[in-house]
Amino acid sequence: MAAIILSMVAATVFEKFRGTEAALAAFYHSGWFIALWAVAAVGGVVLLLERGVPKKCWTFTLHLAFLIMLAGALVTHLSAEEGEVKLVPDIPVSEWQDGDGASHPLPGTLTLERFEVMRYTGSMAPSDYRSTVHYSERSGESGTFVISMNKIAKWKGWRLYQADFGEDGSSVLAVSHDPWGIGLTYAGYLVLLLSMIGFFFQKGSAYRATLRRVMQASAFLMVFLLPTEAGAKRLPGDTPKVLPAEVAEAFDSLYVYYNDRICPFETLARDYAMKAYGTPGWNDFSATQVVTGWLFYYDWWQVVPFKVKAKDRGTAREREKEYLQRSTASGDAWKLFPVADSTGTLRWHTAHSMLPLEVIDDEARWTFIRKVLDLVEEEVRAENWDEVIRLVGKIRRYQEKTAAEVLPSSSRVAAEKCYNRIARPRVPFMASITLGLVLFVLMGIRLSRGKRLGGSHLLSGVAAILWLYLTLALGLRWYVSGHAPFAGTYCVMMLMAWLACVVMVLLYRKFPLIQPLGFILAGFTMLQASISGGNPQITHLMPVLNSPLLSIHVLSMMLSYTLFGLVALNGVMGLIVPKEASERLRDVSLVVLTPAVFLITFGTFLGAVWANISWGTYWGWDPKETWALITLLIYAAALHGGLLPPLRRPKVFHAYCILAFLAVLVTYFGVNLILGGMHAYA
Repeated sequence: MAAIILSMVAATVFEKFRGTEAALAAFYHSGWFIALWAVAAVGGVVLLLERGVPKKCWTFTLHLAFLIMLAGALVTHLSAEEGEVKLVPDIPVSEWQDGDGASHPLPGTLTLERFEVMRYTGSMAPSDYRSTVHYSERSGESGTFVISMNKIAKWKGWRLYQADFGEDGSSVLAVSHDPWGIGLTYAGYLVLLLSMIGFFFQKGSAYRATLRRVMQASAFLMVFLLPTEAGAKRLPGDTPKVLPAEVAEAFDSLYVYYNDRICPFETLARDYAMKAYGTPGWNDFSATQVVTGWLFYYDWWQVVPFKVKAKDRGTAREREKEYLQRSTASGDAWKLFPVADSTGTLRWHTAHSMLPLEVIDDEARWTFIRKVLDLVEEEVRAENWDEVIRLVGKIRRYQEKTAAEVLPSSSRVAAEKCYNRIARPRVPFMASITLGLVLFVLMGIRLSRGKRLGGSHLLSGVAAILWLYLTLALGLRWYVSGHAPFAGTYCVMMLMAWLACVVMVLLYRKFPLIQPLGFILAGFTMLQASISGGNPQITHLMPVLNSPLLSIHVLSMMLSYTLFGLVALNGVMGLIVPKEASERLRDVSLVVLTPAVFLITFGTFLGAVWANISWGTYWGWDPKETWALITLLIYAAALHGGLLPPLRRPKVFHAYCILAFLAVLVTYFGVNLILGGMHAYA
């Protein structure tokens, strides 16, 4: 198994430099790699029989499930066919092409009747791609099916998926034929799921014995206060000019088309200020005062230095900040004016955009769009603030009249403004890390002196307060965006912190170390969210992510990562305390590890089902898929101390769990930042 893990690690690095096809040929689809899996499978069967595991029903079927899945993967590799077919409207097609460009017959003809790009309400961002296809078989039977993202068509043993499209209205479908491999693999998934559930009810298992030993633990006490916003910086003596606060608030009432969606102007302003200065504003000035200052007082603001690291000076990072300021000053960022063209399609324009003929023929509307911001600027120069507010209100009324059907509701706007103010968990993460580290040291001292640990209701209450904050932040983002917050670094890091708080609240009595470890983990994940999401923009989901399986998949993976993080922190404690305490901590880790391994297993193979529905293949050896499997195998080894004698020694076990967490870090961060691949956005 170690050889397989090392081979997969090498394959992901090889793919980074040589490409996917080369990695498939040299590693994943090679005879030697398949042979390694075959040897592992045969060795697993021999060990099961030698150790008498068949007597333990659920343990036996749990391992049997992996053998069934490996058999299914082998059948798919040897017999499955896959390729694509390009459909042009009204032209029948009877062949598909494989990866080498060779043509093969379909069981009939396919004719594209219509291809549509579905869009989010009020946005040009795609929400789905949909092909209406007519099929005709040689037997004379015919019909129509609709294919879209996450909705496949099944036809005579073939599966058809929406893969791509052309600007000419054509549609590209992925096709696959794998009647035996998929069925066998899915049977393995089902056996695996039932076995993981049954395992926890299996009498006489080592897991239940370990759980009974751990039941005697409890926790420690300390006061924690969740602070609010940090104080603002003091202004330097000579500051740039800005609009008065009440005038800036008038601009906040406007809608703007930004990030392929309609949002309050405040959202754009906060994002721009965050990118430019690293804070949602500048000194005592709000983000809207800053961004409107760029427009109306550009000469004052162009000398205010951006927040740029020394290594980034003169690079694209600094030029991006300059571009944001210039595009705001020129009006190019101000997409304030919705206009419907002759087809009824509503698009948002700046004052300088090329407008549809319908507007050009309407002189009053054309003049308003072209001139109203110039009038606002004139009144700003004259400091006639009442007139500025009146003109801004006129723009707002134009937006409401022209785009009333697609504007977000007042409650959604209010929710987004609230979210903007609490999205960055800077103070909570600092307090959480500090509290966790202090508790961690104090608990280590108590354990080293052989003292029992006691539970703390107060700390559980603090964890609940932190949970409420995270729930509010994630809930508001969910409500504003219209989709569950399970995609992107910011969301998954906040989700991990949320899960850490849930674990602390539910398990602090039985597992006292949950509290310090939970606060540390929650703090560091919020820190990562604050860094990566320093500008946590709300965007529409990619069409392929619009699946109900996404929520379950991400929750399973993130909860497993959270538990692995707790085990790693528990390992650090286990290395520094005496032998007896270290043995107790090993039991705690084993109790946590089993559900963690089951969760990553469930999440990984649920992701395979989702991939099969969306892309037509349940396993593609994408770097993140591969590293999820590597992580699963590494942690599964920690549960097999009976086969690996060194892991029976507590200190060795704890060191292994700490090193194993590196696989989690590579799976999430390393793949995203270095290895890339189809899942690099997640």
